[in-house]
Amino acid sequence: MAVTMAKQLSPQCLSGVSPPCSAFLVSEKWLRTAWACQWRWAISRSVLCGVMLFALGLVSLFTGQIAADLEWSRIRGRWRSKRVGYSTPTDIWKSEFANLYHGCSDRSPHFRDAVHDSESNGYLLIATSGGLNQQRTGITDAVVVARILNATLVVPELDHHSFWKDDSDFADIFDVDWFINSLSKDVPVVKRIPDKVMRSMEKPPYTMRVPRKSTPEYYLEQVLPLLLRRRAVQLTKFDYRLTNKLDEELQKLRCRVNYHALRFTKPIKLIGRKLVKRMRTMSSRYIAVHLRFEPDMLAFSGCYFGGGDKERNELGEIRKRWATLPDMRAEVERSRGKCPLTPQEVGLMLRALGFVNNTYLYVASGEIYGGEASLQPLKDLFPNFYTKEMLAGNDLKPFLPFSSRLAAIDYIVCDESDVFATNNNGNMAKILAGHRRYMGHKRTIRPNAKKLSSLFKACKQMEWEMFSRKVKLVQRGFMGEPDEMRPGRGDFHEFPSSCICQNPDHLVIGWISMKPGIGGNETVRQHATPEVEISGDESRFF
Repeated sequence: MAVTMAKQLSPQCLSGVSPPCSAFLVSEKWLRTAWACQWRWAISRSVLCGVMLFALGLVSLFTGQIAADLEWSRIRGRWRSKRVGYSTPTDIWKSEFANLYHGCSDRSPHFRDAVHDSESNGYLLIATSGGLNQQRTGITDAVVVARILNATLVVPELDHHSFWKDDSDFADIFDVDWFINSLSKDVPVVKRIPDKVMRSMEKPPYTMRVPRKSTPEYYLEQVLPLLLRRRAVQLTKFDYRLTNKLDEELQKLRCRVNYHALRFTKPIKLIGRKLVKRMRTMSSRYIAVHLRFEPDMLAFSGCYFGGGDKERNELGEIRKRWATLPDMRAEVERSRGKCPLTPQEVGLMLRALGFVNNTYLYVASGEIYGGEASLQPLKDLFPNFYTKEMLAGNDLKPFLPFSSRLAAIDYIVCDESDVFATNNNGNMAKILAGHRRYMGHKRTIRPNAKKLSSLFKACKQMEWEMFSRKVKLVQRGFMGEPDEMRPGRGDFHEFPSSCICQNPDHLVIGWISMKPGIGGNETVRQHATPEVEISGDESRFF
């Protein structure tokens, strides 16, 4: 055995054995040396194999990443819009690629029909929270949760106790019969729990509050057992209580609720359309600006807007309403992009983007902190300045005591505008941005507040042309183009990617739109509309 082993040893191993000892290879000392050499050789081979496997793993990881990038590039082709520099002319009123996409939220053939309410797992009651648009997200998600639980949804109860103190019910704002009928194939909806069922219940509905952005699994594991046991469950403070990440069919249900089932009542629609018509009579196109600059909103933000000690004291007193709010440093919040733009900053942003001073503006807002003094700089930049109060006159009187109905009127006029801009990314801004994307990517401008804040701070030290170029640069990706956000990222109500499809008669390849023709593919190159020139000395507004 020792002789056989000796033949297998490498010369390097044998070199460690002196010539006199070579005749005694079978000695015990030599055997120990031989075993050690063979062990070292085995370890070397193991290390070599390990290194090779590690290298193969790195190669596999690298090629896998390349494949993933290629796959994302293929998917991104659906959403790609033309990337332009700030020196390139662009149509500020309309996305060049708006006509390439459309909203698509139809049920798929395998999405089963809703059961009759008598065959469901019980009744789901919802108490929404916040203002109109925050409640709208709650209503939308409530329908999806009812579908997940196989429950009958009772028409949601609106919030009567929030800051707005609006006692409007669901039927005062939304067409309740349309809501019930349009969702009949998705979820059974009733106006109230039948009296017969209420009398048969041993206990009143179980009341609970679920965590924010809860998953379907949470509802099935935590809520469904209670629903089966008690026959009725009420979920309170229901806003953003369902995760953004759902399967595609449930996301499409969200869109059917938000963009089709939630239809305003006839009185609200009539006055909303009347205001749109009056804006169109004065100008063929207009910008709608949602201006959140109410005292409570500013106090909650913890930001400072240049009003000195008077502002600090007034907003500080309002801020005491929220005992749990942490102390905030105004400059830090502004540098993080958490502060809403002032009316003047909104005007400067729009003028820098290329909208001229004879552009018609519809401003949707509540009580503006600082009143007319705060609004005057915006009016100087855009003299054709209108609000619902200015356009509606006495027609608005029946709605004045109800903040949610006033917000619904603003929603209609903003949604119908050619361009929608906002001074912060609040609930109405997100809901409207999603709706406008669904309706064909109508131009929607969100301020890049984090980068704009430094520009506004330094604007007095630069020429208007330089300021305008920089604003256009930082607003890339915030102008409502189809590819501004990856599908599945962000708030679904703001970017409903599962419900947006590419039109079948257009293919977007790079910067070229391929439109199939009768005799083959017809290539249509995208041409930009000439940029509107800014006239006058704009630096006087700094």
